[in-house]
Amino acid sequence: MDSTPNYELLKDAYAIIDGIPETAIDLDALCSARGETLEQGTICSPAGWLAQHPQFMALGLALAEDGTQLTVDGEPAADPSEALSRVLGLRTEDAQHLFGDRNTYTLGDDTGLSDKRLWQREVREFLKQHGQLDEEFEEHLETRGPFADPANPAQIRAI
Repeated sequence: MDSTPNYELLKDAYAIIDGIPETAIDLDALCSARGETLEQGTICSPAGWLAQHPQFMALGLALAEDGTQLTVDGEPAADPSEALSRVLGLRTEDAQHLFGDRNTYTLGDDTGLSDKRLWQREVREFLKQHGQLDEEFEEHLETRGPFADPANPAQIRAI
């Protein structure tokens, strides 16, 4: 994609995912579990969660009923990275990196990070590489920790 990435929207995406418990993030499936409500038992990738958030839904991003595909403005996307590339104005390679599965980030190296923290690290690094980690955003990141309710170690899925 030749357009300029919407860094502010990517920061919004970061903030949205930041508010989701670690145990509800799974990088390997758009939506691997649906609970009675989004807050109770739903497990999705960052792309899957964004597709259910009103801000991103207003931009045309949506998750199919069966949780297996994203659409943008009603048109099916080939994969999550294509959909997020369109919505966020990212180059295809950047969208594939930021919205890929766990192996995209670790290349087989188990960092010990949860899927949520791993994704956040990659987004922060991307923003930093593009000169978009301003002082205010960094301060917000540093003073918020932990980013969500502490995870119960017994509930964190095996990596």
